[in-house]
Amino acid sequence: MLQYQLKKSKRRKTVAIKVHNQEVTVYAPYFVADKELNRWVLEKKPWIDAQLQKQGNAADTKQYPYKQRKIKIYDKFVAINYQPAYVSSIKEDDEEILLTYSSRVKKHKKNYESLLKSYLEEKLVAYIELRIAQYCSKMDERLPEKLKIAVYKRKWGSCNTKRELTFNLHLIGAPTDVIDYVIVHELAHLKHLNHSQAFWRRVALFCPNYKKASEWLKHHGMSLQWVFE
Repeated sequence: MLQYQLKKSKRRKTVAIKVHNQEVTVYAPYFVADKELNRWVLEKKPWIDAQLQKQGNAADTKQYPYKQRKIKIYDKFVAINYQPAYVSSIKEDDEEILLTYSSRVKKHKKNYESLLKSYLEEKLVAYIELRIAQYCSKMDERLPEKLKIAVYKRKWGSCNTKRELTFNLHLIGAPTDVIDYVIVHELAHLKHLNHSQAFWRRVALFCPNYKKASEWLKHHGMSLQWVFE
């Protein structure tokens, strides 16, 4: 039997149904018998079921903000999927990132974004740290004082006078040769904190395909920025 809340009124002259937040409410005049109402509601059951299904789908979309979505990791698409669990966590295999959430956690969308962002940041840092060590050896350069990850809209990396390097988290979606170009670019700034000819010669020496990588970012960079927008 379909469950619904019944509200009768002396002023009401017609019968009506409201489906809201996946709850069914029937409004009716006092003179209509409950037995008649039950029969009428049963006749309307297909419409009620359709509304409940529609609202259930909308609730799922709100709860799972990236349901059946994909992101790029090192230029390879990886699906994002979700499931409830006792604790919130994130796992990845070759084709899927699985985000699990605890029913005790509120604001699921914010929690998912935080989990995904932290995971991608760790993954990018691990790659960049490895490549920085390798390139510093080749370039006869001291390791930078600090490495940071940030989310930028208009730049892929930065270097300051304190020898601190910052890289854009959106680089996680780029091919590794493009990430390498950005790494060499910022390492070259440790010696030349400008874009002089000497700077570009140093970039070209350790990243011969830098022009191709730079063009890739110009043409495809915006497609990497959807992850946290």
